[in-house]
Amino acid sequence: MSLVRIKEFLDEVDMLIAQHAIYISNLEKAIKKGEEFDHKSCHECKFGVEWDNQAPLKNKLDDEMRSLVEEIEKVHCEFHEIAMQINTKNPQPSDKEKLDKMEKLFTLLLQKLLAFKKLVKLG
Repeated sequence: MSLVRIKEFLDEVDMLIAQHAIYISNLEKAIKKGEEFDHKSCHECKFGVEWDNQAPLKNKLDDEMRSLVEEIEKVHCEFHEIAMQINTKNPQPSDKEKLDKMEKLFTLLLQKLLAFKKLVKLG
């Protein structure tokens, strides 16, 4: 296992992470309609599954890269944890704040992934 495998994964990651914007949009629609929403944990979404498949490589990374990977994992899981607090069949005023926080986490996740991609390309 090498940086080559990580680079291959990172070539595909943009599409996987973009699905989180769709996730937010679908969650908002479900809230408005009061419909059931199929929440996923950070290990169940497609990005999370693929990310977890790369996890064994984390120990082979230098400290800076490993630290960034751990930040990405933390932000990604927080994104899903906040989403899971929203009951779309029983909307609450606090849901708007939660959606805003999810959008900020999504942006942060993109920034951290871009920083990681840049480090990998340099490595």
